[in-house]
Amino acid sequence: MPPGMEGLVAAGPAGSAIVHPDDVRTLHVTAAGGSHWGCCGPLGTGGRNMACTCGTLVATLAADCMGPHELHLDPVRVYAFDAEG
Repeated sequence: MPPGMEGLVAAGPAGSAIVHPDDVRTLHVTAAGGSHWGCCGPLGTGGRNMACTCGTLVATLAADCMGPHELHLDPVRVYAFDAEG
């Protein structure tokens, strides 16, 4: 691993919950292009690149054509709760 990337997995922090990008439609990509983007989308190697409506970076999207389309939710910033209970 390059310096500063210890504790990371393929596309996000270790312990990330992984979901399909379409399952979290309220998040948006914060930056496009650069060295961490492939021809069709983000590689997931540049750290968190998805933000919630308040602008907080909460997830890493990996969605280039050469790999899986998956969203890694940051375990420090995202948690699950029962909205009905």
